[in-house]
Amino acid sequence: MTSGRESGLGLPGSCALIVICTIATFAPTLRNGFLPLGFDDGLILYTPALRGLGFQQLRAMATEFNHAHYVPLTMLSLALDYHFWQLNPWGYHLTNIVLHATAAALLCMFLQPLLSSGAALVAALIFAVHPVQMEVVSLTVQRKTLLAGVFFFLTLIFYQRWRRSGGRRHYVAAVVLFTGAAFSKPAVVSVPLILLLYDYVFVTRRPRWVHTLPFFAIAATTTALGVRAHAAVGALHGFHGGSLLPHLLMVSRVTLEYVDALFLPVNLAPIYYYRIGSAYAPVNFLALALIPTLCLSVTLYRRGTWSFFCLWWFLLMLLPESNLIPLAQLRADRFLYFPMVGFAIWVAVGLESAARVLGRRWGWRQPLRPVAVPIIAILAFLSYRSAAVWHDDVTAWARIVERHPWCAVAHGTLGQAYYDRNDLANAERELGTATRIAAQLPDPHLYLARVYAERGQRDLARSEVAKFIELEPNDPAGHELLATLGSGSS
Repeated sequence: MTSGRESGLGLPGSCALIVICTIATFAPTLRNGFLPLGFDDGLILYTPALRGLGFQQLRAMATEFNHAHYVPLTMLSLALDYHFWQLNPWGYHLTNIVLHATAAALLCMFLQPLLSSGAALVAALIFAVHPVQMEVVSLTVQRKTLLAGVFFFLTLIFYQRWRRSGGRRHYVAAVVLFTGAAFSKPAVVSVPLILLLYDYVFVTRRPRWVHTLPFFAIAATTTALGVRAHAAVGALHGFHGGSLLPHLLMVSRVTLEYVDALFLPVNLAPIYYYRIGSAYAPVNFLALALIPTLCLSVTLYRRGTWSFFCLWWFLLMLLPESNLIPLAQLRADRFLYFPMVGFAIWVAVGLESAARVLGRRWGWRQPLRPVAVPIIAILAFLSYRSAAVWHDDVTAWARIVERHPWCAVAHGTLGQAYYDRNDLANAERELGTATRIAAQLPDPHLYLARVYAERGQRDLARSEVAKFIELEPNDPAGHELLATLGSGSS
């Protein structure tokens, strides 16, 4: 499956280049803070189990669910960060960058026996610097994805070595490493299917399931723990749109949006919202018809080996977070961390094919470089620029509001972020917008009441808190604020 062309750097040089490019691209995230408002970085700020490495803390990491997940190795990683950095976000971001750079270098190592060294390097660089990776690298809580990524690519490398050499120690290492990936983030449960895909394409057209049974057993255990963790905090979600058909329509649309984001990553946001009633839009029906048609066409076209491999890699790795089994969040850039490997490989192979044609025409000695370098540079530049979006809660939610100006939740949460920053003027503006768009949304009324209370506008504050209590009569926050405001005119 290789073309024989070399990058001229060798594997150590390629890995070094990947690490340097990754660090340079994501270095601006070192200036970012934690994002607890809607992004779960509060896990780091408010979890006692992370405050030490003693027996009690280690037992809690190993036995307790955290934020609807069972991720003991991720918790251990964050506890180690706390040991060295306390609550200084700089250190957590540095660890994230290093893990992402390591994962990208390991991807290059996995691809070296399958592609030319030049194409393997290009694929790894696209994976490393693509703008959809910014969420995973920038959010400290996404340590789970990055740590799982390192274990995931190591699993692939050792499984590949086992398939090539038959060495039992490589197989055992692959099983152990996959266990590490699964206990870092359950979304890697598709890995056994990826191993079967690898066997089918690169080893034998008749892969034997018995080799993957230990991997499936680990995946099943992880899935069961993940379901229990979600159920423990009421995080299991019903169908988006209320029933199966609109749910499938929305999932199909989001899948096409993922493809669009990979090819044109210029309109990304930290969170994506969808209008109520948009499930039956024509584009959704088009997506529902297009996706199976494309899958069938690529699968039946026997000459497109790389298209087959990359398409099914993308779909299989997206499966756990595709919302076929409903999740609370319909779309997120972080869901593409593992699926986009298929995209990166497909683009690298395509660029190499185009480069051969151009190289023969123009006499280029290493034609892949002038074709690939501008694309990688543009992707890295877009990622570098987007780091500012993730600087803090205000910048992140401001971008979300910019993309979804009709969304009351986005305006309301941005208002909360401004309030937490003590920027009362902007908080009032955003919270007021949220109440005008959706008066039935409770939290904007509560925070608007707090804004008015801090300004001494007690009548306005009482009016807003009364609306909150009407919407959320059992929430003590409203009653407590009303008691502090007292009665009578200001």
